[in-house]
Amino acid sequence: MHRTLVLRNLRGAATLGCALLAAALLGSACSRCERSETTATPEAPAPAATPAAPPATPPPAPPAEEAGKAPEMGEKGGMEKRPAAETPPQDPQELAEALNALRSSDAEERADAVLDIEPEGVGLRTLVDTLRDPDPEVRMAVISQLEDSDSPEAVGGLVSALQDADPEVVLEAIDALEFVGDENVVADLRRLESHPNQEVREAAAEAREYLEED
Repeated sequence: MHRTLVLRNLRGAATLGCALLAAALLGSACSRCERSETTATPEAPAPAATPAAPPATPPPAPPAEEAGKAPEMGEKGGMEKRPAAETPPQDPQELAEALNALRSSDAEERADAVLDIEPEGVGLRTLVDTLRDPDPEVRMAVISQLEDSDSPEAVGGLVSALQDADPEVVLEAIDALEFVGDENVVADLRRLESHPNQEVREAAAEAREYLEED
């Protein structure tokens, strides 16, 4: 009986020992798993995708060049006469002051006044009348103003200046008529080809040929 109790105690101890050993082994394995999970390097998150750049916007097209031809050169190298652009009427006060200055006894002051008068309306008629001024400088100033107008009255004033007694005034009128480009004055220019002044004859012939070619 004593032997039987010893054997039972040994079996119980063996069973208890196995259980304790199994528990120890299980605890060790769990500890290793926990350490492995704790020390494992976390997976790095994938980098965010870079948003695609928007398509480049093409620069705006340059404005189209304004239609129109460049000023043409005449046979003599000068700019061809273009129709005069419409301009607003001259200021009445400015015109009145210029007309008053035309009564001055100083020729230089009268010439300056002529340059302040626009060749239109009352101003145009005044300029044509001033071609009778006794000073040639004043008359040449009038011609320089009349060539800015292609109205029949202005052209008629320039034609009358072809009969001026001063050759310099006549030469100025020839140049102005050539600039205006009125072919109706060809006959008037041809008559000057027999003028006593050589410069006048040559200028008249050259202007006539230029207008006839046009």
